[in-house]
Amino acid sequence: METNEKTLKPEESLQIIEKMIQRTKGNLHDSSFYFLLWGWIILIEIIGQLCIKHFTSFSKPYMMWLIVIPGFIASAIYGARNGHKKKSSTHLDRVNFMVWIAFFVSYVIVIISMKEFNYNIGIIIYLLAGNATFLTGIIIKFKPLIWGGIVFWVGTLCYLFIPNNYIEFISPLIIIFGYLVPGYLLRMQNKKNA
Repeated sequence: METNEKTLKPEESLQIIEKMIQRTKGNLHDSSFYFLLWGWIILIEIIGQLCIKHFTSFSKPYMMWLIVIPGFIASAIYGARNGHKKKSSTHLDRVNFMVWIAFFVSYVIVIISMKEFNYNIGIIIYLLAGNATFLTGIIIKFKPLIWGGIVFWVGTLCYLFIPNNYIEFISPLIIIFGYLVPGYLLRMQNKKNA
């Protein structure tokens, strides 16, 4: 039986891999939207919850988390509209998509079982967000996202070693440097490469 497969030289293999990574980077330019959307939603939620807790008599500051519902709707609409515009999808695109699906499924499980965690789920959410952000940075070879993932992991450690009444003031910094700064840098790089 004869095969028509061509044996690639190592240099050719590396070029193909590099082209796939560059195409994936191009396809993921829209992912800056998600980092920015969720960064701003979570930052507004954290600051809103802090303000409600410290400056009002409202007894349920955690209700600020309801602003994630419009975030899910906006993400779904944006994803549906822009998913059809992609020229081609690479294996790395699909891997990155599955990384974020795994994050979302884990997030939903944590939310459903938050009573078991005494409603203190920030540490788990930061760990999951760190994993997904770090892996996205690795997949598209974008160091600010890698560092953003590390910021979330440091945030996880903060939850372990810093008293809760202080962690609420550190959380905005974690969101800013974990999602927003890498998101804006990704957007700037993609505009430069466009």
